[in-house]
Amino acid sequence: MAAAHSPEVEAEARALVARFAERLDELADLMAAHILAESAVLRSLVAEHELRVTCAQNINQLLTMLGGRPPAGSAPADAGRAGVRDGVPMSALFDAYQIGATFLWEELAETGAHGEWSAAAVILLATKSWRHLHEFTTAMSESYRAELETRVRKQVRRRSALVQALLEGSLAEPELWEAADLLRLPHRGPYVVIAARVAGIAESALPTIEQTLDALGIGSAWQLTHDLEVGVASLPRPGDQFDRLIEKLDADGASRVGVSPLYEDLAATSQAVRLARIALRGAANPGRVVVFGRDPLSVAAASAPDVMARLARTILAGLDGMPPEDRLILLDTFGAWLDGAGSAEEAARRLHVHPNTVRYRLRRLEERTGRALSDPRHVAELSLAFEVKRGWESGAAVAESHSG
Repeated sequence: MAAAHSPEVEAEARALVARFAERLDELADLMAAHILAESAVLRSLVAEHELRVTCAQNINQLLTMLGGRPPAGSAPADAGRAGVRDGVPMSALFDAYQIGATFLWEELAETGAHGEWSAAAVILLATKSWRHLHEFTTAMSESYRAELETRVRKQVRRRSALVQALLEGSLAEPELWEAADLLRLPHRGPYVVIAARVAGIAESALPTIEQTLDALGIGSAWQLTHDLEVGVASLPRPGDQFDRLIEKLDADGASRVGVSPLYEDLAATSQAVRLARIALRGAANPGRVVVFGRDPLSVAAASAPDVMARLARTILAGLDGMPPEDRLILLDTFGAWLDGAGSAEEAARRLHVHPNTVRYRLRRLEERTGRALSDPRHVAELSLAFEVKRGWESGAAVAESHSG
């Protein structure tokens, strides 16, 4: 609880406030000089005349409040917003207020030492000044944080809009270069587009990808939609960075990922997005990364879904009369045989069965489909149908996870 003071002391304190108000310009100059002398950060970021104006505004507001009148506006809040605009750290602003408050206390103490004013009046003003310092720094910090949050939200929205426009191909050439600068991408390639399927609506498929690529010297910009996370990455050293990028995506193992071929012109990004999406459709299993051009069979299976679906049904028609579980066993065995480079032993290892079991299942597949695995054309047809079938299953699983 604040101590009560006599009317005489209160009147004397108001008179002292009026005396300080007459010295406003002088005090602002001296305060600004003290702050600049003690704060290297402010010396490098704020012009002296701007700091002097801010000091004058804060001193004037303080004297108005000490005189018992409500201030017009809030100088500390204005200072907080200006700090964000000028790039001044909040800690430096706190230091400035501490330095300024110490300066005013020293001025009060020196005034009291001359004997013209009573110690009670000087102490009363000093006490009120320190109390208002807390109010000032609170107002400054709140406005600083609010302004910073507003600017960050604007930057995030603008960055998101720029990435979307880049991916859609809706930027004219001058806008492309501005977008590249704001997204920290070079004006020339090589670039690559990465498309990853999200596990749930608007969930990040690759939550640490930007930091991961940064560590490889690969800059990137990303856009998250309801079903995909799509990024443009710049590879200044594609010879080693491209394969390392694929390794990192493959090591993540949680998402299906499609990657476009390398391209040089940022204006071609929308075309690269289309190729990355086609490659993504060929990445049938979670954790699988398909690069357009490196896995032609998967990409071909995904390129014309309607046509390929009809073709696959024709190729696998001989399996239609089988129980679903038997049909699945034959196709999974064929997939393991493909992944094992046509080795029954390797397929058996992957499936945890005997090699003779693999051979038996493959013979049944040949009998049912009328296609021999010794005939390269027949193997190609079955491989294409298998990739299409795997794409069906993956698409159904994604649709089910999103509907759930």
